[in-house]
Amino acid sequence: MPRHRIAIVEDNPELLADLAEFLDLRGFSTRSFSSAEAFFETWPALSFDLLLLDVALPGMSGLDIVQQVRACGEAAAMPGVVMLTALDANDDQVLGLNAGADVYLSKRSSLEVIEAACHSVLRRLGRNGAGGHWRLHIRHWRLSTPDGTLLDLTHPEVALLTALCGTPGRAVTREALLAGMEKQATLSNLRNLDNTASRLRRKVQAACGRDLPLRPSYGRGYTFTGNCEIEQ
Repeated sequence: MPRHRIAIVEDNPELLADLAEFLDLRGFSTRSFSSAEAFFETWPALSFDLLLLDVALPGMSGLDIVQQVRACGEAAAMPGVVMLTALDANDDQVLGLNAGADVYLSKRSSLEVIEAACHSVLRRLGRNGAGGHWRLHIRHWRLSTPDGTLLDLTHPEVALLTALCGTPGRAVTREALLAGMEKQATLSNLRNLDNTASRLRRKVQAACGRDLPLRPSYGRGYTFTGNCEIEQ
């Protein structure tokens, strides 16, 4: 499955490196730019599915990037836009959204939240391979994928997905997941939980060629970043 292309424009080199490394590890293909001018040396010759932009860039701002990109080409081919800012003023958020940003986030947001925002925008644009609705059939121990494939699940897999799909986009700690399974947070049980998550992702990929939107949240547990309906 093709990796979605994200252009990251951020003048803080440490944050730029963190964002690129994290999103690459999560399955995206990123290209890093330290300024708007550097970005426009590449775009539109090199297209992107999504732009992750710092608002307060030196020279041209992130707002300028959005306005210039939105003014060019067909709307259907426009990349999604997630904007990051160190400011929380409502006026700045209004400016960003009015300029054409899809999501406006504080730079204090965790990397997992930024990743979830990227997936959300790509789903709305119909460009996310993990998009569409998943459906968990608890009583029948089955998972229905967005393309209609039905997978038989084990009891631990059902318990894991029940807890995560009930709080989409939010990280659930491994300890809380085990508690929901009525298990103690022993080293052995924590290891079994991680193995269950890994096997489930492999099972879904093998069955339908899709990535299950189940993401490990470093030091925090797991997050389900897709859309999932639960049927009892």
